[in-house]
Amino acid sequence: MPKTSFHKNSDSPMWARSCPELKDIDFIHLGLLRCISVVDSGRHFLQTNEQIYGQLLPHSKFYSKKNWRADIAKIDTQIIHVFALYTPEARDLRQLIAFLKITNELDRTVNTSRSFIRDFPYVLSKEIDQYFILEYAIPLQKTCVVSVESALALFSIDDKSEVAELYKTVVIEEEKNDEFYKIIEKSLLKKISNDIQLSNEYQAVMFTLRRLEKIADRALNIASLMHFAKVGGDINRVK
Repeated sequence: MPKTSFHKNSDSPMWARSCPELKDIDFIHLGLLRCISVVDSGRHFLQTNEQIYGQLLPHSKFYSKKNWRADIAKIDTQIIHVFALYTPEARDLRQLIAFLKITNELDRTVNTSRSFIRDFPYVLSKEIDQYFILEYAIPLQKTCVVSVESALALFSIDDKSEVAELYKTVVIEEEKNDEFYKIIEKSLLKKISNDIQLSNEYQAVMFTLRRLEKIADRALNIASLMHFAKVGGDINRVK
């Protein structure tokens, strides 16, 4: 009976980029960081990123929707071929099922991230209290990044105790993210009621920040699927 094998290489990016030194989580993190930065343009962000955040930003081509959709379709096709041509063992079968579902979660995460990256600089440029918004948006973004980073780290970990701990980290960060968003939502609704003239602008901010909450949800879904793949049990969220 043929056995499937899975080659893990934590140095290989999920998304092909022109700068190999830019890791997947850095790609997501810097994209979100760009959005919450009060800068005039992408060039301004490049110029001030090291000064403000103490980080160097590698130059990279933006990963196009066409490319990532093609890669996701390729992964799904390879998984289906394994199902069709081999008889996977129980552990391998769990991984195949998990990865087949994870590609959809990654697709939705990228879509939501792109929407946030596109819309947040626009809504923040309006006649609103930017510092009030960033006071809430920055901690929300940080929990979002940590949850995604921790979920992606599960791909390269096999020790069950480490998997459980990392999964717990994602759960905690996602719960913190939910709480932050509830606070933001309540504060923005108060702003809307107190400043009718800018109600549409604050509503747009609220809807845009909601995408960070959705990204954290996707990270938890990915973490749950990876927990299932590595440990077993229920394919849904671990209690």
